[in-house]
Amino acid sequence: LKEYLSDLSAYDRVVVAGPCWWGTYPCAVFTQLEALDFTGKKVVALMTHEGSGLGHAERDLQKLLKGATFGKGLAIHGADAAASERTVANWAKTQA
Repeated sequence: LKEYLSDLSAYDRVVVAGPCWWGTYPCAVFTQLEALDFTGKKVVALMTHEGSGLGHAERDLQKLLKGATFGKGLAIHGADAAASERTVANWAKTQA
């Protein structure tokens, strides 16, 4: 992360996207999330992985992001990420 966000007030829905590191997001992602207010936001997890799926990332987000509601996350195998645009787009439409 090169720049941290300071405010999510302009957004109703938030996609937390990143790679799976030991079953969850990298520490830098959690550092960013801890600095934001997710009250009233709908949050969905999007993660690339090499075999662990979403791991425990959704559970970790639910514990951290108080006041948020959660949609169904999506795990994309890292080797297939470049060819997954349609899969991600279709999934995103179901999270409205």
